[in-house]
Amino acid sequence: MHEKPQRFDSGVNTAPAPGAPDDTTRAKRKGVPYRRYFLLLAGAWTAVVAGSLIWNLVQHAAEVRSDATEAAHALLEKDLLYREWSLLRGGVYVPDSTPAQPDASLPGEERQVVTPSGRRLTLLNPALVSRQLFEIQRQRSGVEGHLTSLRPLRPANLPDAWERQALQSFAAGAPEASVIESRQGERYFRLMHPLLTTPSCLRCHEEKDRKVGEVRGGISVTVPLSRFATAGENLRLTTAHLGLWLVGLGGLFLAAASLRRQLRARQQVETERERLISELQEAIANVRTLRGLIPICSSCKKVRNDQGYWTQLETYLRQHTDAEFSHGLCLDCLRKLYPDVSGEVEARVANQTPSLASDPKDTVS
Repeated sequence: MHEKPQRFDSGVNTAPAPGAPDDTTRAKRKGVPYRRYFLLLAGAWTAVVAGSLIWNLVQHAAEVRSDATEAAHALLEKDLLYREWSLLRGGVYVPDSTPAQPDASLPGEERQVVTPSGRRLTLLNPALVSRQLFEIQRQRSGVEGHLTSLRPLRPANLPDAWERQALQSFAAGAPEASVIESRQGERYFRLMHPLLTTPSCLRCHEEKDRKVGEVRGGISVTVPLSRFATAGENLRLTTAHLGLWLVGLGGLFLAAASLRRQLRARQQVETERERLISELQEAIANVRTLRGLIPICSSCKKVRNDQGYWTQLETYLRQHTDAEFSHGLCLDCLRKLYPDVSGEVEARVANQTPSLASDPKDTVS
């Protein structure tokens, strides 16, 4: 009568070993997005350098404008002082050799005089003196001066668009006007002050119904900003910031390369750890134990395997465990199989190992 083969439990724990990465851990484990971090840091560094460059360019432009403003005020104050000095003296007599022509607005008997030595002099009014000084100043320094009015006596004194707006603002009470404008690719700072009618002015302008204290015109000065800007300063600032930006990017590249090497080393360590854990799990799986009901013959002691075949007990155990066997005879079998020599063998064994003779179940190798 054949019994149904009984399965045995190998007793192997199939749960992952402590610390072993499971599928969820492996799914969540990803490489650090260092490229994204690098791009973010590079963008932030670019923004910082660009902001610094813009700030320095703005500061430099502000310094240039401040210097130009101070210089324009100084030049305008100088022109006003010259004009006031000339007004207080009713004009300036100059030799006839000068290219200037006498102003027809001056009294005829005073326009030209002869000195006791016979030298002929021509009287120039304050406006003509200012125009001559403006021309010399323009030729030597590039700084322009201009006398103008909404009702000029000379066509050359007509205001341009900006000067007209400035004169209108003076009539409304503005103390001065300034602007930065471009001409043929170069930038200029323009400053204008109002000219008020004084009693000495009425000598020449009584027919125009002028009144003392009213705005009768304006005097302006135009200064090239290039005179106050350090040559190539903007280019130097741009080059310096570009070099700083490249150095920063180089540092970021080196940091990214170092981080990448560290990540690779860490990944290698993780891979080696997983390999060792896998080997440990495999080694644990190879440690097998027998559990459950095992059919065994009550006579010959053979064991029936899962396929229904009867095998020797030692063969079955060797197949299902890691145990190794060595053969010998117990004392009972020795007496049964070899009665002639069993007494001698028992005596020799008892002399060598007294404890073996005390137990009849002991074996003899």
